[in-house]
Amino acid sequence: MVFGDDRHGEVTVISVNLSRATVEKAASFKNYLIKVIEGGANKIIIDLSQCDFIDSTFLGALVASLKRVVQMNGDLRLVWNSATQSEIFYLTRMDKVFKIFNELEDAIESFKQRRAD
Repeated sequence: MVFGDDRHGEVTVISVNLSRATVEKAASFKNYLIKVIEGGANKIIIDLSQCDFIDSTFLGALVASLKRVVQMNGDLRLVWNSATQSEIFYLTRMDKVFKIFNELEDAIESFKQRRAD
């Protein structure tokens, strides 16, 4: 399965099981994520730790999904393997738009900390 989702309490984790997240999969990813959001999820983590590369089209799908979740008073966070070669988040300054974590557990915990504040 290319995309999967798992619940951790109120947080939904979407796994992207691709080494290269490119235009070929961007539309199906966006449709998958829209279904999850329309199902009521508004605290979402996209786990991109398996991706070695993300292109601009796939990044656009992430941005569109972030906008939709924010409209539902939610948030979308990313888990990104910082050891990968692609620096797309930093070159496009998306590291200023998304909350990016190296570890899934840290991303999940960040939603708990927000609620406690």
